[in-house]
Amino acid sequence: MIGNKALPKSKDLMPYSFAVAGHDGTLCDQDGVLFIKPCTQQEIDFYETANKDHQQFADLMPTYMGTLSLNEATEVSSINEQLPAVADHISEEMKEHVIRDAKAAAAEVVKPKDNIRWQPNKNRKIATSKSVVLENAAYGYSHPNILDAKLGSRLWADDAPLEKRQRFDEISRQTTNGSHGFRIAGMRVYKGSENPEELDSQGYKIYDKDYGRLQVTPDNVVDEMRKFIFNSSAGVDEDLGRAVASVFVENLKRVERVLANEESRMYSASLLFTFEGDGEALRAAIEKENAMASAATSQTEETTEEMNARIAEKIVDSQPGRTATRVDSGIVLDDEGQMVLATAEGEFKDIEAVISGQDLRLSPTEEKVLHFDLEDEDSDDDEFPKIFSLKLIDFAHAEWTPGQGPDENCLKGVRSLIKIFEELSHGLTASTTRTIALQPLWEWRFEVPHSNTSSSGITVRLVSGSAERDGTELALNKVYTFGSGCKSKLLTWHGCTLEVTDNTTGTGGGLEDYVAQSSTAEETPQVSYLNLHFALQAQRQTAATGTGRQTHQQQGQQQQQRAKGGPRVMVCGPQDTGKTSLCRTLVALATRMGSQPVMVNVDPREGLLSLPGTLSAAVYGAIMDVEEPACGFGVGSTPSSGPSAVPVKLPMVYYYGRERVDDDLPFWKELTGCLGTVVRQKMEEDEQARSAGLILDTPAVTVGGKTTIEMLAHAVREFSVDIVVVLGSARLNAELQSRLNQEHGENAVTVLMLDKSEGVAERDVGWMQFTREAAIKEYFFGDSKRTLSPFTQSVGFDELVIFKAPEESEYLDTREQTLGRAEMSQEMSHWTLAVMNASVNDPPDKIRRAPVMGFISIADVDEDRRRLKFLSPVSGRLGNRPLVWGRWPEPYINLLG
Repeated sequence: MIGNKALPKSKDLMPYSFAVAGHDGTLCDQDGVLFIKPCTQQEIDFYETANKDHQQFADLMPTYMGTLSLNEATEVSSINEQLPAVADHISEEMKEHVIRDAKAAAAEVVKPKDNIRWQPNKNRKIATSKSVVLENAAYGYSHPNILDAKLGSRLWADDAPLEKRQRFDEISRQTTNGSHGFRIAGMRVYKGSENPEELDSQGYKIYDKDYGRLQVTPDNVVDEMRKFIFNSSAGVDEDLGRAVASVFVENLKRVERVLANEESRMYSASLLFTFEGDGEALRAAIEKENAMASAATSQTEETTEEMNARIAEKIVDSQPGRTATRVDSGIVLDDEGQMVLATAEGEFKDIEAVISGQDLRLSPTEEKVLHFDLEDEDSDDDEFPKIFSLKLIDFAHAEWTPGQGPDENCLKGVRSLIKIFEELSHGLTASTTRTIALQPLWEWRFEVPHSNTSSSGITVRLVSGSAERDGTELALNKVYTFGSGCKSKLLTWHGCTLEVTDNTTGTGGGLEDYVAQSSTAEETPQVSYLNLHFALQAQRQTAATGTGRQTHQQQGQQQQQRAKGGPRVMVCGPQDTGKTSLCRTLVALATRMGSQPVMVNVDPREGLLSLPGTLSAAVYGAIMDVEEPACGFGVGSTPSSGPSAVPVKLPMVYYYGRERVDDDLPFWKELTGCLGTVVRQKMEEDEQARSAGLILDTPAVTVGGKTTIEMLAHAVREFSVDIVVVLGSARLNAELQSRLNQEHGENAVTVLMLDKSEGVAERDVGWMQFTREAAIKEYFFGDSKRTLSPFTQSVGFDELVIFKAPEESEYLDTREQTLGRAEMSQEMSHWTLAVMNASVNDPPDKIRRAPVMGFISIADVDEDRRRLKFLSPVSGRLGNRPLVWGRWPEPYINLLG
């Protein structure tokens, strides 16, 4: 494997013959595994910083092995003792080898001379004494096709002389760098011509730098790019070519996401496209990978210890599609020999089905097989077939630029390449990009159809002005992705321009969207929501510090407000009135003002930072995730072992285990009381939370229902609510105001009625089920931005203690029922169980009211062998922690296949 590859001696190096662009003088070892590139210290620093501090960016680069020292351009004489720089991700054995060789063969570094006046480098050799040692992107292929796409319309760095700037600007203007943000810097295609005289000794047609500068134009760039992939002479037919183009689309989108989230500047950097150019070898590689996956699925069952040990010892491999944390796209064959696209997010698509507008997913078990190396760790790296690669290269003029936003210069080229490869894939995830101009107070409302494909969705970029989603602002020029099933809106107070790209592939139709125009403040309820925020913020400020010079009476009122704390707001209303959206808005606006309110959810149908079927609360003290379907309220905002786009939230969660409050009102009241106690304790201990108050989201109610007012009145008591916001129901407003006046006295609790937004989306039963299933899958496997790797464990029946919630019955009083020990059976397969923060020896009532530590999903129950297999987000035994099997959410039968 490359991690165990020893660095070569100078006598063993040879010229690298697969370079299609860039400077001369590149070298490789005799077996072609390593690539040695002369470079400047700036490029070395960029590689090392990326691997240390920007892991997602580093995943786009060739694997960085370390540095070598040169005393002349293109001639390696020794390893420099002063530069034993080795990437952190290389094995300890590799590091020791580099340092040992560095000490054994040190040589003095010759510093390059400074050039005062720029002169073109006609011999194409870079004057440097340093080089980087990288993974060879062309290694492992039979006959690799390689294309170098130089990114950016601006090609010069800030320190470039004026003459160089003018020269490069002219090149950009005359080529597709100016129009598309990239140009073909070089290309080599196996059997790229039927005329043998046009092929080199290895059978390649070479396209040099003049090809991209003189022959490729904005009008023919798609046709010229087509020559790189489609080649009947080499056996890459139309179907195979479309499959290759489609995997490059998936990976280019990944590059776009990473660059949009990084702050860097790269001038004359390139994307290096590589794939197996021999059609027969390409099909053989696909078949071999498919056979290896099939063999892996037939392995005997491992014990928990064996599986955890194996997964823990996995080494990040350079082969696409073979790791849980660095996942590229790949092509595999299904059982019937059909090509299947495996995306960077862990999804699988039938090529023909997707092209025709359908969508087919492999089971998550098959996904896991294809994304983990299940061979023995001593197996050779060349056993894994090489199919394709996409790497970001050439960082001679690259630097990290904190605070300056993403590199829009490079992103322009990446987005153009996405569109071109989409066209080459003949409509696969065919996207359309359009610009939407919004005037002040307008909203752009959209609904993304459901799809089992993670890449299906839309991307939105704020081109100018300002806009927000449920109170959280969008950053200028950042690309946001809203995935399958997302129903939401973007509001602008001062006007904005949006760039929207539609990649939807849902079976229920495409993107549905429209612009809601409001000419005055009276025409939109968003103004009243904003006014409510300002009123609440004034109370928070008073509760925190008080304000200015006041009369004696006003000072007394302020002292009462400070003693009481910040506002405690409950939002209620019928189904689909925008309750949760208003809660998100109020919380987001408060955090933007520096407050840290407590958000509470007592609606079991929609979990807050947890799965459905729970009641929860959390302190919000930082920005929320705009891209998340729940906009910062979903499980994606909770902690995991990987990096997070926004600060994570730590919720307190209680497991209700039923769909509706009416299913077990007494138990719901108990848990609400437990949650209310925890929130009071938090506010007593945390001054910032106390002064910020809380926002309480409640279940949708049926106006006139027999338990509606009782449920809401109970929530008011448990959380000491002093402001109640009623959305969209005058009758509920009147009934609730009458009840609260009787219980708490006149004006003790302020009841406000606000209009619901006309843009509130209706959520039918199918949509709600899709949302629940997506939340469960995201909890265990992550989403398109963050891939998680859950652990599959197999245990005996006697190693777990599972309690089952009492059955619903109109003839039994649920107050007299409690948890009972569950018998292991097939019935519990595919259910999600709560892991309780209690002991198996505790009384059942105490276990039922205990907080939740996490969740597991039952994959299979083998009654004959008395063993149970389950999926867990962490490794290790559950110990004496009891599990609770509720009645909600319903089993998700497709989680593990």
